Amino acid sequence: MDEIKKLINLLKPYIKIITFIMICLFISVGINMLLPLLTKDIMDKGFIAGNYKELIKLVIITSVLYVLNSGIDILKEKKRIDIATRIQYQLTEQSFKHLMNLKIHHFSKSNYTEFFNNINVDINKITSIADENVFFAITQVFTIFGGIAGLLIINVKLTFLVLIFVPVKYLITKKLIAKNGRYTSEYIEANREYANWFGNTIGGVREIRLFGISKHEENIFAEKQSRIIDSQRRISLLFKRNAIASSLVIQFLIMILYIIGGSYVIKQELSVGSIFAFITYVSYVTGPISSILNIGYLLSGIIPSTKRYYKFMGLEEEDYHESLSKPILEDIRFSKVGFGYKKNNNVLDNVSFCIPKSSTTAIIGSNGSGKSTIIELLLRMYDVQQGEILIGEKNIKTFNLKDYRGLISIVSQEIYLFNDSILNNICLYREVSEQKLMDAIKDSGLEEFINEKSLNYIVGENGSELSGGQKQKIAIARALVQDKPILIFDEATSNVDISSKDIISNLIKNKLKQKTVITITHGSELLKDADNIILLSENTVKEYSSFDELLDENEDYKFVI
Repeated sequence: MDEIKKLINLLKPYIKIITFIMICLFISVGINMLLPLLTKDIMDKGFIAGNYKELIKLVIITSVLYVLNSGIDILKEKKRIDIATRIQYQLTEQSFKHLMNLKIHHFSKSNYTEFFNNINVDINKITSIADENVFFAITQVFTIFGGIAGLLIINVKLTFLVLIFVPVKYLITKKLIAKNGRYTSEYIEANREYANWFGNTIGGVREIRLFGISKHEENIFAEKQSRIIDSQRRISLLFKRNAIASSLVIQFLIMILYIIGGSYVIKQELSVGSIFAFITYVSYVTGPISSILNIGYLLSGIIPSTKRYYKFMGLEEEDYHESLSKPILEDIRFSKVGFGYKKNNNVLDNVSFCIPKSSTTAIIGSNGSGKSTIIELLLRMYDVQQGEILIGEKNIKTFNLKDYRGLISIVSQEIYLFNDSILNNICLYREVSEQKLMDAIKDSGLEEFINEKSLNYIVGENGSELSGGQKQKIAIARALVQDKPILIFDEATSNVDISSKDIISNLIKNKLKQKTVITITHGSELLKDADNIILLSENTVKEYSSFDELLDENEDYKFVI
């Protein structure tokens, strides 16, 4: 099975440590094989024979072996935990890096809460491949053979009686393993659905309150949590049933051994110590069977998570191929571009237009006409499905993605700020000269606020400690500090005050005059400043060389004056 191979590959880098653990386990097995014989002698040669000195000697030897075994166990466990923690870190690190590089459309299918929950659950499950029971079970094959040898030495007939119970225990555990796999898959699916619903609900908490649907959401919560709890209950009960069933089989066997063994003692065919040693060896034969079969029980819980985790890791990433060429800024051209977020439902169809280098281009159109989609394609958050986007004569797909995005800064309508200082939100953890930083603060209109609060002021979760205008000015300062040749204002003047609109307008007229500026706007201020205007309407594109030309041909846009 492919999932088993992946789990084995996770353990391969730790083969030396695993070998050390196995050696420790073999030593423990050897010690444990001696202990029943020592117990037999303590009983027969010490207590029953009345030899106090022999009793003391045997007890001391037994105690030393127990202490040695405990020390080995601690050392072995320390190494095992080391493997488990490294695997957990490795899986967490590679999943984080994968998330950072995932194509953006994957995030539209699952919310962030669902991503986090799925990854966390799956990594915890997969890490249990380094569980103590897994390593222990591998050595139990030798324990079984050693136990059988010990049983045969004491009594052959009783040994065959013990071996009759082995298939019974096997069948019970096998049946429970199959159920555990099914229950675990149900639990994972219930958790995934709950995480998805939870993320959506928290995102819409304002609407839930405004429209009074809290009770409805509480009912859904109860339903989804009940499903998770029921799955957990079934898994827990199954685990307990497995333990109880195994215990009952062994207890029933021991009762029979006491009855039959007692007759041997009475007939003086076996000593009392031999019976106690025999019963200890029984546990060496039947116990490992549970341990070995429980690997299947454990894997039945791990496999579904392994399958989902590696399916997630197989999701397509953005291509950061280092060997691709570096872009040189020239005119940007959309040539017969087609794109849709869903099949047979294009947002853009055969769209062509030009954005001249070092010009200000305004893109306008009604809601749903594809304005923001053009920006997403230009940023290469999505790739065109038909046609191509060119810089000069080169398709933007031929450029190294990091270098290509290094050409572009953006000020969005929906600004995201990190829960950090104003300084780090502007500079984005890069070294910026003090002069460039101060110029950006002044040009973005942030100067007064910085003087009041300081650059070290923490903005809160996504700028929760700031007003909309303050967030907008930080976003503008961020774009100015990066000083890239292309600057995009994506509905940057909607929902802001007049001063912010004036700041952006003045920047376009003066400081950004030599840059390629792209604005998505309805405001007359930015339309008047545009060197050319692109109108999107029902999958058609019309280009205008001035605001006046737009007004002459489109009565609908006179309202923006």
